[in-house]
Amino acid sequence: MDMIFDGVAVLFLFFAFIAISSEGLWGSALAFFNIAFSALVAMSFADKLAGIIVKSASFLSGFADCLSLGGIFAVTLILLRFATDYLAPGKLHLPPALEGIGKIVFGAAAAGLLVGFLMVILQTAPVHKKIFWGMYTPGTSNPPFGLGLDEKALKLVEVGLTGPFKGKNAFNASDWVTKHTAARPYDNTAEEATDAKAKSGTGTGEAAPSASGGPDSTSPRIPGGTGGAAVGLAPTAP
Repeated sequence: MDMIFDGVAVLFLFFAFIAISSEGLWGSALAFFNIAFSALVAMSFADKLAGIIVKSASFLSGFADCLSLGGIFAVTLILLRFATDYLAPGKLHLPPALEGIGKIVFGAAAAGLLVGFLMVILQTAPVHKKIFWGMYTPGTSNPPFGLGLDEKALKLVEVGLTGPFKGKNAFNASDWVTKHTAARPYDNTAEEATDAKAKSGTGTGEAAPSASGGPDSTSPRIPGGTGGAAVGLAPTAP
């Protein structure tokens, strides 16, 4: 099943690479730095915006983290694209060999960072802890095909936010993934435990509470998602 998600990720990666590298070395380099800076800005201010969404529009609380992170990233990237196109409308005339190698290197780096950060945004979505029926499990999966683009994107953000863009609160990539995964309203830990007991014949068939704090298999599925995990709010049943 993992191969399906990996295949989709590779498809996005391919089209992103074609689109970005077609702009040449200069355009690809600008795209890479625009994406990297947009990711830093999004991570720096997503928590604050999520808190505002939770307080002012409670019906969107389940989507607060996803909307804030994805929204800031998209808006920042668009604004930076317009700004760089306005400030540097032309292209540098470089030797063909340098131009060819450069656009491949920066195109691949920019595409990898973009797809990786899109996976990071997906980690804040109000979905099952094992997204897409276990095809993508943040913290344990390394899509696509072991490259771990989401982890690399978060590590790049961590380097930026603990370096020149360091804020008041230190950013730790592993803690970030753990917090947002644990904040989702349910998982299938209890179901797996029950199935294992049933197969071994040692269980009573009753689901035990999940080790991660999620509800058992008989609990109602709570709509929404992280429920403002960024501001410390746990999801609640309607």
